[in-house]
Amino acid sequence: MKITAIHTKMIKIPFHKGEKWSGGTRYSAPSLIVQIETDEGLIGIGESVGPTIPVIQTVVDKEFAPFLIGRDPMELESILHRLEEYCVNWKQIGYYGMAGVEMALLDLRGKILNTPVYNLLGGKVKQEVAFSGYIFIDKPENNAEEARKFAAAGYSELKLKVGRDIDLDTQRVKAVREAVGPKMKIRIDANQNWSVPTAIKAIRKMEKYDLQMVEQPTRYDDVDGMAAVARAVDVPIIADEGCATYEDALRLIDKRACACFLVYPSEAGGILKAKQIVDLANHAGIWCVTGSWAETGIGTLGNVHMVASSRNFPFANDTHLKFMKGDLLREELVFNNGSIAVPDRPGFGIDLDITKLDRFGENFEREMVFYDPQDPQFQPRIGQLL
Repeated sequence: MKITAIHTKMIKIPFHKGEKWSGGTRYSAPSLIVQIETDEGLIGIGESVGPTIPVIQTVVDKEFAPFLIGRDPMELESILHRLEEYCVNWKQIGYYGMAGVEMALLDLRGKILNTPVYNLLGGKVKQEVAFSGYIFIDKPENNAEEARKFAAAGYSELKLKVGRDIDLDTQRVKAVREAVGPKMKIRIDANQNWSVPTAIKAIRKMEKYDLQMVEQPTRYDDVDGMAAVARAVDVPIIADEGCATYEDALRLIDKRACACFLVYPSEAGGILKAKQIVDLANHAGIWCVTGSWAETGIGTLGNVHMVASSRNFPFANDTHLKFMKGDLLREELVFNNGSIAVPDRPGFGIDLDITKLDRFGENFEREMVFYDPQDPQFQPRIGQLL
């Protein structure tokens, strides 16, 4: 079997409302859908997400495709090694492209072997994968109402975006805790917008509301600073932006800077590289959860298979699917008490709806991630908020 073509499509699915966070406000989920076609008619499907989809598409179409055409799709390790060598000088943007290519190749391999991808990753550990209720920056009463809806739908964990205003964030956390009671797990995410002293001050103000964890309180490259925060507070710290790669994970472990890794296949260079981070965390006694760049159902299924084949994901994971006005799958994924059942179909179990792919791919316009269109003067102050 040989790879005969690589097809990519930029898509953008609008959100029901803006997602306001410390770095800006998002109104849609842009991504790149990758389809790898073979001479025997099998097609592998993957998804790349990240900060700049047009650039990622150029990477896949112009830079990576020549290394894929004519190759046996079963030669996965060899192909990925070649792509990694090729993008060594522009690794991070290359990894976003690699993630979509690798997912499509894993999907192909599963279809060729007639087995779900989780069997290619170590075998199924979980029958379903839990996701958290995502809550973005808004008025305390609005956040409380969102929290009640997630609780009524059976979710057991909530994730709140914070980082623009400590007093408002504290009111929001208080309102959510009072709305859902003591059993709901609540974690917060500042997206690296606090300085070290501000992070300590903010966490101490909010920890009385029984926080499960605090995600990336300080800037991504200040590992010593995050370690100082971790030592100063009682709430466990999660590394997000600071844990993009295997090398990042090693530095975090060396400094004992966090208790949990937020793992992104998109940033790590694919599911296999993400699994390396997960295995490293397991040996170091560090928990893992998956992050989200707002993947469609395609990328979400990729995360589901990764988590389902790993023993080190004790908490609920991230997804933006509930905020999207539609999906690319023929039937949208069903959340049962906040969890998605692991599909047992060959590959990732993706049933792509071509008409939806065409509809959400029409007139693609880039949306800036670190920007707030309702406030053109807004500037994210990463790690500098006093």
